[in-house]
Amino acid sequence: MTEGRADVSHSSLESLLTGDNLDPVGALSEALVLAEVSDLQALGFLHLRFKDIGESAAGDYAGDVAALCAMAQAALERIIMGEAKDSAAEMARVGDCVVCLQGLLCEGRTPHELPMPADLGGNAPAAKPDLDAMQEVDVPDADPGLTADFVRESVEHLEYADVRLLALETEPSDSESINGLFRAFHTIKGVAGFLGFKTIQTFAHGTENMLDLVRQGTLAMDTHIIDVAFAAVDVLRRRMQWAATHGGQAAPDDLAVELRAVLDRVEAAAEGRPDGVPAPALPTAEPGMRLGDILLASGTVHRDTLDCAVRAQDEARARPLGETLVKESGIPAKEVGLALRSQKLLRDTQVAPVAQVAAVKETVKVEADRLDRLLDAIGELVIAETMIFQSRELKGISSPFLAKQMVSLDKITRDLQKMGTSLRMIPIRPVFQKMAKLLRDQAKKSGKQVEFQCFGDDTELDKTVVDKIGDPLVHMVRNSVDHGIEAKPADRIAAGKPAQAKVVLRAFQKGGSVCIQIQDDGRGLNREAILRKARERGLIADDGATLPDHEVWAFIFEAGFSTAEQVTDVSGRGVGMDVVRRNIEELRGRIDIDSRAGEGTTFSIWLPLTMAIIDGMIVKVRGQRLIFPTLSILRIVPLTPEETRTFLERGEMVLMQGELIPLFNLAEYVPGGQADAGERALAVIVECGSRKAGLLVDELLGQQQVVIKGLGESLKHLPGVSGGAILSDGTVGMILDVDGLLQSLKAVPAAA
Repeated sequence: MTEGRADVSHSSLESLLTGDNLDPVGALSEALVLAEVSDLQALGFLHLRFKDIGESAAGDYAGDVAALCAMAQAALERIIMGEAKDSAAEMARVGDCVVCLQGLLCEGRTPHELPMPADLGGNAPAAKPDLDAMQEVDVPDADPGLTADFVRESVEHLEYADVRLLALETEPSDSESINGLFRAFHTIKGVAGFLGFKTIQTFAHGTENMLDLVRQGTLAMDTHIIDVAFAAVDVLRRRMQWAATHGGQAAPDDLAVELRAVLDRVEAAAEGRPDGVPAPALPTAEPGMRLGDILLASGTVHRDTLDCAVRAQDEARARPLGETLVKESGIPAKEVGLALRSQKLLRDTQVAPVAQVAAVKETVKVEADRLDRLLDAIGELVIAETMIFQSRELKGISSPFLAKQMVSLDKITRDLQKMGTSLRMIPIRPVFQKMAKLLRDQAKKSGKQVEFQCFGDDTELDKTVVDKIGDPLVHMVRNSVDHGIEAKPADRIAAGKPAQAKVVLRAFQKGGSVCIQIQDDGRGLNREAILRKARERGLIADDGATLPDHEVWAFIFEAGFSTAEQVTDVSGRGVGMDVVRRNIEELRGRIDIDSRAGEGTTFSIWLPLTMAIIDGMIVKVRGQRLIFPTLSILRIVPLTPEETRTFLERGEMVLMQGELIPLFNLAEYVPGGQADAGERALAVIVECGSRKAGLLVDELLGQQQVVIKGLGESLKHLPGVSGGAILSDGTVGMILDVDGLLQSLKAVPAAA
């Protein structure tokens, strides 16, 4: 095929087959003329369109239409997978199918009036995959975008396969589950073929053949077939993970060998031969035990993980517990399947039906960038609506009807804004459940007895925050077990503690922030060891005895800083905590440490509630407009110089409700601003975590919902500023980061 013809074929096929075409069969006829047997992507487009027509077939001859489409798909698959002895003959067969479809669907003819293929609907034996072709090779022309889509969709198909296998554990004859399992591998095989992933294609093809024998009734869906299918899903998932990170690069030798070994098992199962792999041991179960009890007794899940899964199951209602544990808690489907098998062996002959009557809420998957664009559009709508409301022209019109319509517009805009913001808010539960599994595995690996508790897993955060907080939590949970908890239970008993340690993960909302805490009751941070290491690295010149605890604890976030006596596979290399702090700061958050020797350590991560839209209080300072997040403001009070006092020469403070609050003049931090105590009128009392401060401003302009805008690379790391916002008059105001602002103000008191 020439290069020019390839371009014509690809672009023409795409325009013919991916749009809304009123004559799909006519489009197939035109596309077939342009298709080349070497253009795998073009053949893939044809394959998908035949599939669409076959699945939507209706009327008197729906069975014939579906059979013709299936025959054309099979012919295209043989060409795509390189199994066709004569590609031209296979393309001619596809053409014959199109002619018959044209007669049935467009000309109103009957099957008897058409040259229908003689073997239509026949069960020809499926071609076996070529095991000698299982050696991994690079796919140099793999398109990154198509590969990413392929991996994402394949992982979804494999997750669906896990769920179907769990259903087959309790009801092996469930045809819907068998067909769903077959379709998952069939789809992966087809897409892998026209993208050039030959190894994945061959592996999925072999598994599909085994499942097709089950569909036809030639092979019984027994526990051995289920075990082999689980193994196929697991190894194919690992191959997809490799493709997700390495694109078209060939898989490493160990993974390639494992793929070949599992495919050998699949072939043996399809032929009824033993594969030499012993059946997995079933977990111990007693009559009447529920699935969760069996998994708890076998150590597969932790009590907290199970409780979280039960709560999630209650919310979903129709979802079985096993599916919830696999999807939400990350428990391997094979382990859940073995527990179900053990339960089934001890159960009475009456099997609980797989089908559920409760209705399931329909969900739609949306790409994250589309959601971001929607929120940006809503933000622009909010800005435009605010600018119209504040315009002088509109204020000069005294029309009750117009005023009523504007109030209605404002309500609709605010409701739309709330709904848009809520689309990005998701519970932190999945992250907490992963941490529970991680902690359990780490405790087993280190030989420590650790009880895990989690609270507030229903706390909602911006999706961006939830996606990025996982990695920092992984480092911190591992450190809590490896560094924080005593090495031996005897050490804890000698210190007057129970032998079993406790790690608590909690989340809660306070003001405009969400706090995530990791707390352990271990030995606490070693102040002397940290100071000694800091002196060795030249971070401090003296012995550091006068340094407050929070400054000493901050040393552990330095790159390469570690007080571990030996390096383990988890910690001790001095990497990890610096990454934790950097990731949290990128989310406009901060991390606090509270540690007491012999009692334990608490890490508190403070994160913004949302990354898109906030309620802001607009103030003026020396002609500049600044925006305080409303949720960070405790109160705004008028203030005169007579109401302030200077304490111990540390600067001005004000006594409010029995509490001394330091005062700072924002004018000193505004470009071109000068502190002038005589003109001060208002103090904005803010709170961030456990810290409070009064910030002196010139004028209060009012409250407004603002859309957070980035400041660009040059101003991205400006201390005390989290972003910008377009105000009602079209000017730009700086959104203050109260946490960063308090840190920059801590050493500079207001003018006396």
